[in-house]
Amino acid sequence: MVIELAKMEPQHAIHTGSLATATAMKTQTVHSLLIARSLLERARPLCMSEDRYLASAGLVVLQDSLEMAFYALLIELGVDDGKSLESKSFDELLAELKKADVPVPKSGTIKALNKQRVLTKHYAQVAEPVTVRNYLDTAEVALDAAVNRVIGRSVQELFLCDLLQDGESKALLKAAEEAIGQRQFLEALVEIRKVVFIEFELPYSIHGWKDVSKDEPSTPFGLLELSRGGWKAPRLKRNKEWIEANVADPTEYVQIDADEWRVQALEYGIHTAELANLRRLTPAVFRADNKSPWSTKYDASFPANEATEANAKYCLDRAISILLKKQEHARTARRPERGAAFDPPPVYIGDEVYKRATQSSEVVHTVAEGFTYEIQEYVDGFDASEKFFFLRAASEARGENGRPVKVVYGFLLMRGE
Repeated sequence: MVIELAKMEPQHAIHTGSLATATAMKTQTVHSLLIARSLLERARPLCMSEDRYLASAGLVVLQDSLEMAFYALLIELGVDDGKSLESKSFDELLAELKKADVPVPKSGTIKALNKQRVLTKHYAQVAEPVTVRNYLDTAEVALDAAVNRVIGRSVQELFLCDLLQDGESKALLKAAEEAIGQRQFLEALVEIRKVVFIEFELPYSIHGWKDVSKDEPSTPFGLLELSRGGWKAPRLKRNKEWIEANVADPTEYVQIDADEWRVQALEYGIHTAELANLRRLTPAVFRADNKSPWSTKYDASFPANEATEANAKYCLDRAISILLKKQEHARTARRPERGAAFDPPPVYIGDEVYKRATQSSEVVHTVAEGFTYEIQEYVDGFDASEKFFFLRAASEARGENGRPVKVVYGFLLMRGE
């Protein structure tokens, strides 16, 4: 009989690798480029506006984005090692990039953009919308060329590849980005929806309950129920009878509880409208487990109406945004270490293991040879004079799947010394 302290892995691993390590770039460069990208995203809809005041506001933000990006590229190239960049004007930053052999297409127009920004910001001269749109197009071309020359990829690629944690979801979003580049917009939307399923919809999958009758009794501590998944789906739908009557195709195994969904989004700091848009604008998908094939469903008119470049780019951007928020939420979690060496108290053959922390409770197991016991918690009993171990008992015998034939959780009375 082996007795050991449970060594439980944290539910949310904390990734501490820096962006600079991942990309072989300076940390300051990465941060500055990501801020520049965020400014560009805010500037774009303003610059596209037909309203002169909104377009002028967009022009100011657009110039800030370019200036920050150019400054970051010069830092990455090490130009700041020999000279001060903080005091240089926008035109001087362009000149430094040229000296460093970094192309900035249409630099004359870029300089004109900066002059218009000065007139707008400092002299309240309103810019014409058509002129601002031309500046936006030129700025995006110039930014892509300069950033690609220095770091070998676009700002969008940097955002996707280096802020998200490694894993299946990141790989799927990368595949979606590649599909968009190949103008395979329907395929991109499917990949994006897979991420939504994995990260948000999976806890609402009632597939694990398809063979469980609603009259079947629950197991001690609800552990078997937890292993079936779907714990966030409405309880009344978690049974064979409801599933047989209502689930007509695999994607309908996902049954969202509106209240749970809203609370989950609020916990991660995600606007519920963003999640709703992603579910509405992408095909429904489902898989039973990570080794099963994906099932897909979409309306017959979906490819013609929704499988567009604009929709695919919007969904990709929103998917990255909400996943970043979820991962940031996970990174804030701190849990106690459980892997430290420890000599657990003895557990004796023949002692009874109870369902609850009291000797008057139902006996669920008797300590015996042929089991491995893991002590997980120390618990005061309902009787203040009694103390218990909460433990996991797993049979050493294994089934065809390699798992213990029997697993029991319960409370074992601590013996006095």
